[in-house]
Amino acid sequence: MIEVLALASSVSTIAGGISTAIKAGRDVSDLLPHFGRLARLDADIQAAESGKHKGPLGRLTTSEEEGFAIAQAKMKHKEATDMLRETCQLFGPPGMWALVQKEQAAARVRQQEALEAEAKARDQMFWGISCVTGVLVFAGGCYLMFWGAWEVSRW
Repeated sequence: MIEVLALASSVSTIAGGISTAIKAGRDVSDLLPHFGRLARLDADIQAAESGKHKGPLGRLTTSEEEGFAIAQAKMKHKEATDMLRETCQLFGPPGMWALVQKEQAAARVRQQEALEAEAKARDQMFWGISCVTGVLVFAGGCYLMFWGAWEVSRW
């Protein structure tokens, strides 16, 4: 489940940590997992924007607060990406930003696929439970209808 209200602060925190580590001269290979987290957050933002982070009934209700939180997260992610690009180009070794972009794209695709699989499983479970409940209500209604007709005919 994606916590929409916390996306923007998560992006800022991770980007700040990466920027500080790059300026301090840490090795690129040590920082790639952090860039991966930033890419997963981007996939979460995209899923939240499309509404896939909610269940079938939750999609019926959307608050303004959630919409503004998604917009804020998108802006923070763009700012963080711009800042990290500049930092990588200024303080990182040659080719660092290209490597980071390649790894982020792979992480983003993996997270998007995982989120879509989770949403599909959640939707299938919801519809399965709905169908079973509908059949049970229908069967119960039929039973009560026939029982009532039988009771009336006994009078």
